[in-house]
Amino acid sequence: MAEKNFLFSVIWALLLFFITWPLAWFCAWWWCVFIAIEGLFPFVKDITDFLFKIVSWPRVVGSAVLRGDSVFPTPFGADGGLLQ
Repeated sequence: MAEKNFLFSVIWALLLFFITWPLAWFCAWWWCVFIAIEGLFPFVKDITDFLFKIVSWPRVVGSAVLRGDSVFPTPFGADGGLLQ
């Protein structure tokens, strides 16, 4: 069982370094741009909520690395990408 958890930790670490961090860096810039105009245009709130889930995804993946979760750490889970 410990080997399986270690394998998942390695997989999630690779996901963290090669997918979630670069994607979060890219989306963070757009999130900062759109959050500034959210008060002017109410429809932008949906965009900023989506981008915030992507920007906070590395936190969810990092937690999955430490726990060795076997479930894919998605940013669109029931908790909205926030840790409890």
